Amino acid sequence: MAAAEWTLVYHGPFKGRAEPLRLLLEDAGVAFETQNEPIHGPEGHMDAFRGSPEAVKADLSTYPVMFPPVIWHRPKDGEEVYVNQTAACLSYIGGQVGYDPQNAAERARADMITQNCTDFVSEGRGSFHPVNPKGPYKEQQEAADKASKVFTESRLLVWLQHFEKLLKRTGGAKPVAGGPKVTYADFMLFHALDAARAQFNTDFYEKAWDKADIPVAKAYHAWMESRPKLQAYFASDRRNPWSGDSMM
Repeated sequence: MAAAEWTLVYHGPFKGRAEPLRLLLEDAGVAFETQNEPIHGPEGHMDAFRGSPEAVKADLSTYPVMFPPVIWHRPKDGEEVYVNQTAACLSYIGGQVGYDPQNAAERARADMITQNCTDFVSEGRGSFHPVNPKGPYKEQQEAADKASKVFTESRLLVWLQHFEKLLKRTGGAKPVAGGPKVTYADFMLFHALDAARAQFNTDFYEKAWDKADIPVAKAYHAWMESRPKLQAYFASDRRNPWSGDSMM
């Protein structure tokens, strides 16, 4: 059986950092496989999880990568690509399937927005792991609940107002990087807003999303959410549920 042209390598049946890649691929109508091995252990492809500096010396993967998610592209004609980092993966996929910025200025904005969104999600996730960044939420829940509540009342609002201001520049229900077409940055920003809504719009967080004064960002979120292929994805069993902690 021939290998799939597109493979998403990620651990676990949850959204995590791979979800923006899924959103882009689904919207593009691109068939892709998902696999969760080989990731861990001395024979795994992810150097962060190989256990020791000595194990990392072995060059076993298609191209050296540190963490998942990885996008693995095996085109019929062209060079095989195996890269990690959500922003890098989005940029590469976008260029291959028609979601690329149209000029250098738009690309600079798209890259900035994409990377700011990854920083936002990372910062939010960190508030759920204040004692041990690599440990599970359940093992530090008391401290995490306090830290995430502080995040909701402070930094979350700073980030949301930043996104609101950004979207006012383009008018809300339009591509965020300022060009004529949706780009990879739109899927990262949608995911960041969607994660904020899913995580922080509960009674515990006093419905922070509903209360946030970000009408343009909310309109943008609804606009992206209404895209037909995303709607089909949301209604399918391909979409993993939110974990309920960590904005993942």
